[in-house]
Amino acid sequence: MADSTKSQFRHLIIGLVAGSVIGALAYAFFMSPQGHDMENAASGDKGGEEAPLYWVAPMDPNFKRDKPGKSPMGMDLVPVYADDVAGDSPGTVSIDPVTVQNLGVKTAQVERVKPTQTVRAVGQVQFAEDAIEHVHPRIEGWVEVLNVRAIGDYVEKGAPLYSLYSPELVNAQEEFVIALKQNNPSLINAARMRLNALSVPDTLITQLERARKVAHKVTFVAPQSGVIKELNVQQGFYVKPSMTMLSIASLERVWVLADIFPRDAIGLKSGKPARISSNDLPGHTFDASLDYLYPALSATTRTLQARFVVDQSSNTHENILRPGMYTQVHMTVQPEQPIVVVPSQAVIRTGTSERVVLALEEGKYKSINVELGRTFGDSIEVLDGLSQGDKIVISAQFLIDSESSISSDFMRMAPEQEDVGSDVSAWTQATVNDVDVQARKVTLTHGYLDAFDMMGMTMDFTVAEDININDFVIDAQVHVEIIREPSGMFQVKTLHVMGDMQGDHE
Repeated sequence: MADSTKSQFRHLIIGLVAGSVIGALAYAFFMSPQGHDMENAASGDKGGEEAPLYWVAPMDPNFKRDKPGKSPMGMDLVPVYADDVAGDSPGTVSIDPVTVQNLGVKTAQVERVKPTQTVRAVGQVQFAEDAIEHVHPRIEGWVEVLNVRAIGDYVEKGAPLYSLYSPELVNAQEEFVIALKQNNPSLINAARMRLNALSVPDTLITQLERARKVAHKVTFVAPQSGVIKELNVQQGFYVKPSMTMLSIASLERVWVLADIFPRDAIGLKSGKPARISSNDLPGHTFDASLDYLYPALSATTRTLQARFVVDQSSNTHENILRPGMYTQVHMTVQPEQPIVVVPSQAVIRTGTSERVVLALEEGKYKSINVELGRTFGDSIEVLDGLSQGDKIVISAQFLIDSESSISSDFMRMAPEQEDVGSDVSAWTQATVNDVDVQARKVTLTHGYLDAFDMMGMTMDFTVAEDININDFVIDAQVHVEIIREPSGMFQVKTLHVMGDMQGDHE
């Protein structure tokens, strides 16, 4: 019994000593710098030693808080550390070389060049309107013989078109013959001029001078080669000078009307050469020149119509463009002066702006807004925001932009901050989604807020004290005036309930 008591006492002494040693070691560890480092790491401080300077809203860098929380749009605030802002403009991010390599970041230098652009358009062939001859009778009479009978018939210049019987024409010939017999120069000249005015062919006048015999039917000939485009008479018709008997359209020169996008029409001028081809004539191309660019856009296609002239007088009759054919138009366009261009793949389009990621020195990057111009193949003109020699990111830029855009001002240089005062407001229509009576907050789906350049979205608003919070009804349509409070929260200053415009609570 005594031995058992001694054994228990010995075990108790060993346990006390062991507990004291473990306690001392634990106290020494947690009081050491290494212990504090682990504790800081567990608490989430950046780098295990640095605390955030403040928290910022992901979509609004002007909304800042000194502790974690929610943004006016209901998003978690993002911590900002001293390393993120020290000595750099807003939005500048630093990436170590290893991460740059892992992300596959590639850069390119901004250039000032004269790029070429191939403008392609679809066109259709039609008769050149300034190469159409309209045939009118100069005198009343009857069509005794009609040598063309259908639209589309081809006629050569000087070929007979029709023969006309007209008493007045007979009288004019008789006057000419009488003047010849009298050998009176003044009468001969006057009679000849009358026959010319009536479009009597020179061959008939020469025959009258030689034979001095009047022709009862006068044959009129084609003024040019071409096809019959319009035919309004038939054999036996009675015609008058006011009638258009027929029209002859030349095929030696045709028009091609092409639809061009307005952005492709920039810099186009009359005389610009073009190449035209058609699937109906495989293996053949035609030289053309831009004749006219019509001033108005088509209401249906939203394109500009361009008129090209094709001279095919030297082509064979089988290898010519014919009215109604569809064609492809190709033009090479180049700016007159060098311009700043970037690769198309470097541009980030958000829907409301275009931006690129600027590569700074020492592994630093920043998203900036740019103003874009024309597109030249795989390159885009930059009107503002970049200069020749700048370096931009052309690969993995979306990952860098997502980090930089949290706090970036999207400017090359950090401008002076402009405060939007409480006297600035924006009116918009909204739908009530939720009402928190005790907190005096409402959740609205609102339209565009022009004063704050904020797109439509769903977010929380505080409610001004002079507005009855019970006037907000879920699913109701309201017209509200929004202001920004000094705290950064947006507030409903004025309320109109749609359908009851007497609910003005100003």
